[in-house]
Amino acid sequence: MDIQEAIQAYSLILNEASIIESLWRVGEVDLHPLLLNAPLIYDEKGKKELSRLYRGFISVAREADVPITLGTPTWRASQGRIKASKIENDVNGDAVRFLMDLRSEWGSWSENIYVGGLMGCKNDCYKPEEGLSKEDAEGFHMWQIDRLAEAGVDYLMAVTLPAIPEAAGIALAMAKTNIPFIISFVINREGKILDGSSLEDAFSEIDAECSRLPLGYMINCAYPSFLKAEEQPASVLSRLIGYQANASSLDQCDLDGAENLEADDVSEWGDLMIELNKRFGVKILGGCCGTSTEHLEYIVRNMA
Repeated sequence: MDIQEAIQAYSLILNEASIIESLWRVGEVDLHPLLLNAPLIYDEKGKKELSRLYRGFISVAREADVPITLGTPTWRASQGRIKASKIENDVNGDAVRFLMDLRSEWGSWSENIYVGGLMGCKNDCYKPEEGLSKEDAEGFHMWQIDRLAEAGVDYLMAVTLPAIPEAAGIALAMAKTNIPFIISFVINREGKILDGSSLEDAFSEIDAECSRLPLGYMINCAYPSFLKAEEQPASVLSRLIGYQANASSLDQCDLDGAENLEADDVSEWGDLMIELNKRFGVKILGGCCGTSTEHLEYIVRNMA
């Protein structure tokens, strides 16, 4: 079944845990100053470390026999950054093929692994004032979207978006492909997007703009309690399909670049995530900053 059918059919789908931060903290490989983890697919040691992380996430899902969504290591692989890096390879396409090769290792169970073409905003994801306008965003992001789509991803996903206009432009560009897509916002502890907008306004505005609607919306890079799910209207919860949560309840500005790993108790994190699923119907659960396979294991062990 495709990703849309899986979301309809399953009550739980796992999402990966932290990739970039995990690589940075382990310190076995160097992250590129512009492209972060994307060029690691061309480096023997880097590819080994990336594969280790992805295989760990897949193993958790396989043991629990639940589907899993994985994002390509292309969060910062925009056209401008690739040109500035003077890398001539098809970074986005090669990243898709890297994950698809990894998926093929799992035999017949590989049909439960969904490869998403991952991207982010142009500038700082914690500074909404640096976001692009809707029109500029559609033009800027189309190049990367096309390359991910042409490589055959199962879905497209833009994450850590701090403002509506750039998110809307990305959605418009993604809607021009024939690939299902997801838009994921970063929120503050009041349950609002970092530009101050409500999720209700964001979801309704983007849905109204797009000729082909997103599969749904997600939240990432925010502790699960930030959503304040009990205060969200039904229109938000009906379109919120996933949550990729930070391990710490600190604000993003306190976590960004922190020297020490910040994380609340795994069981507290996990119980809040499970509540999002069971009480509020959020199906795709995964981890962002500070999380690891331990967080995913807690979810699948305790979901019943």
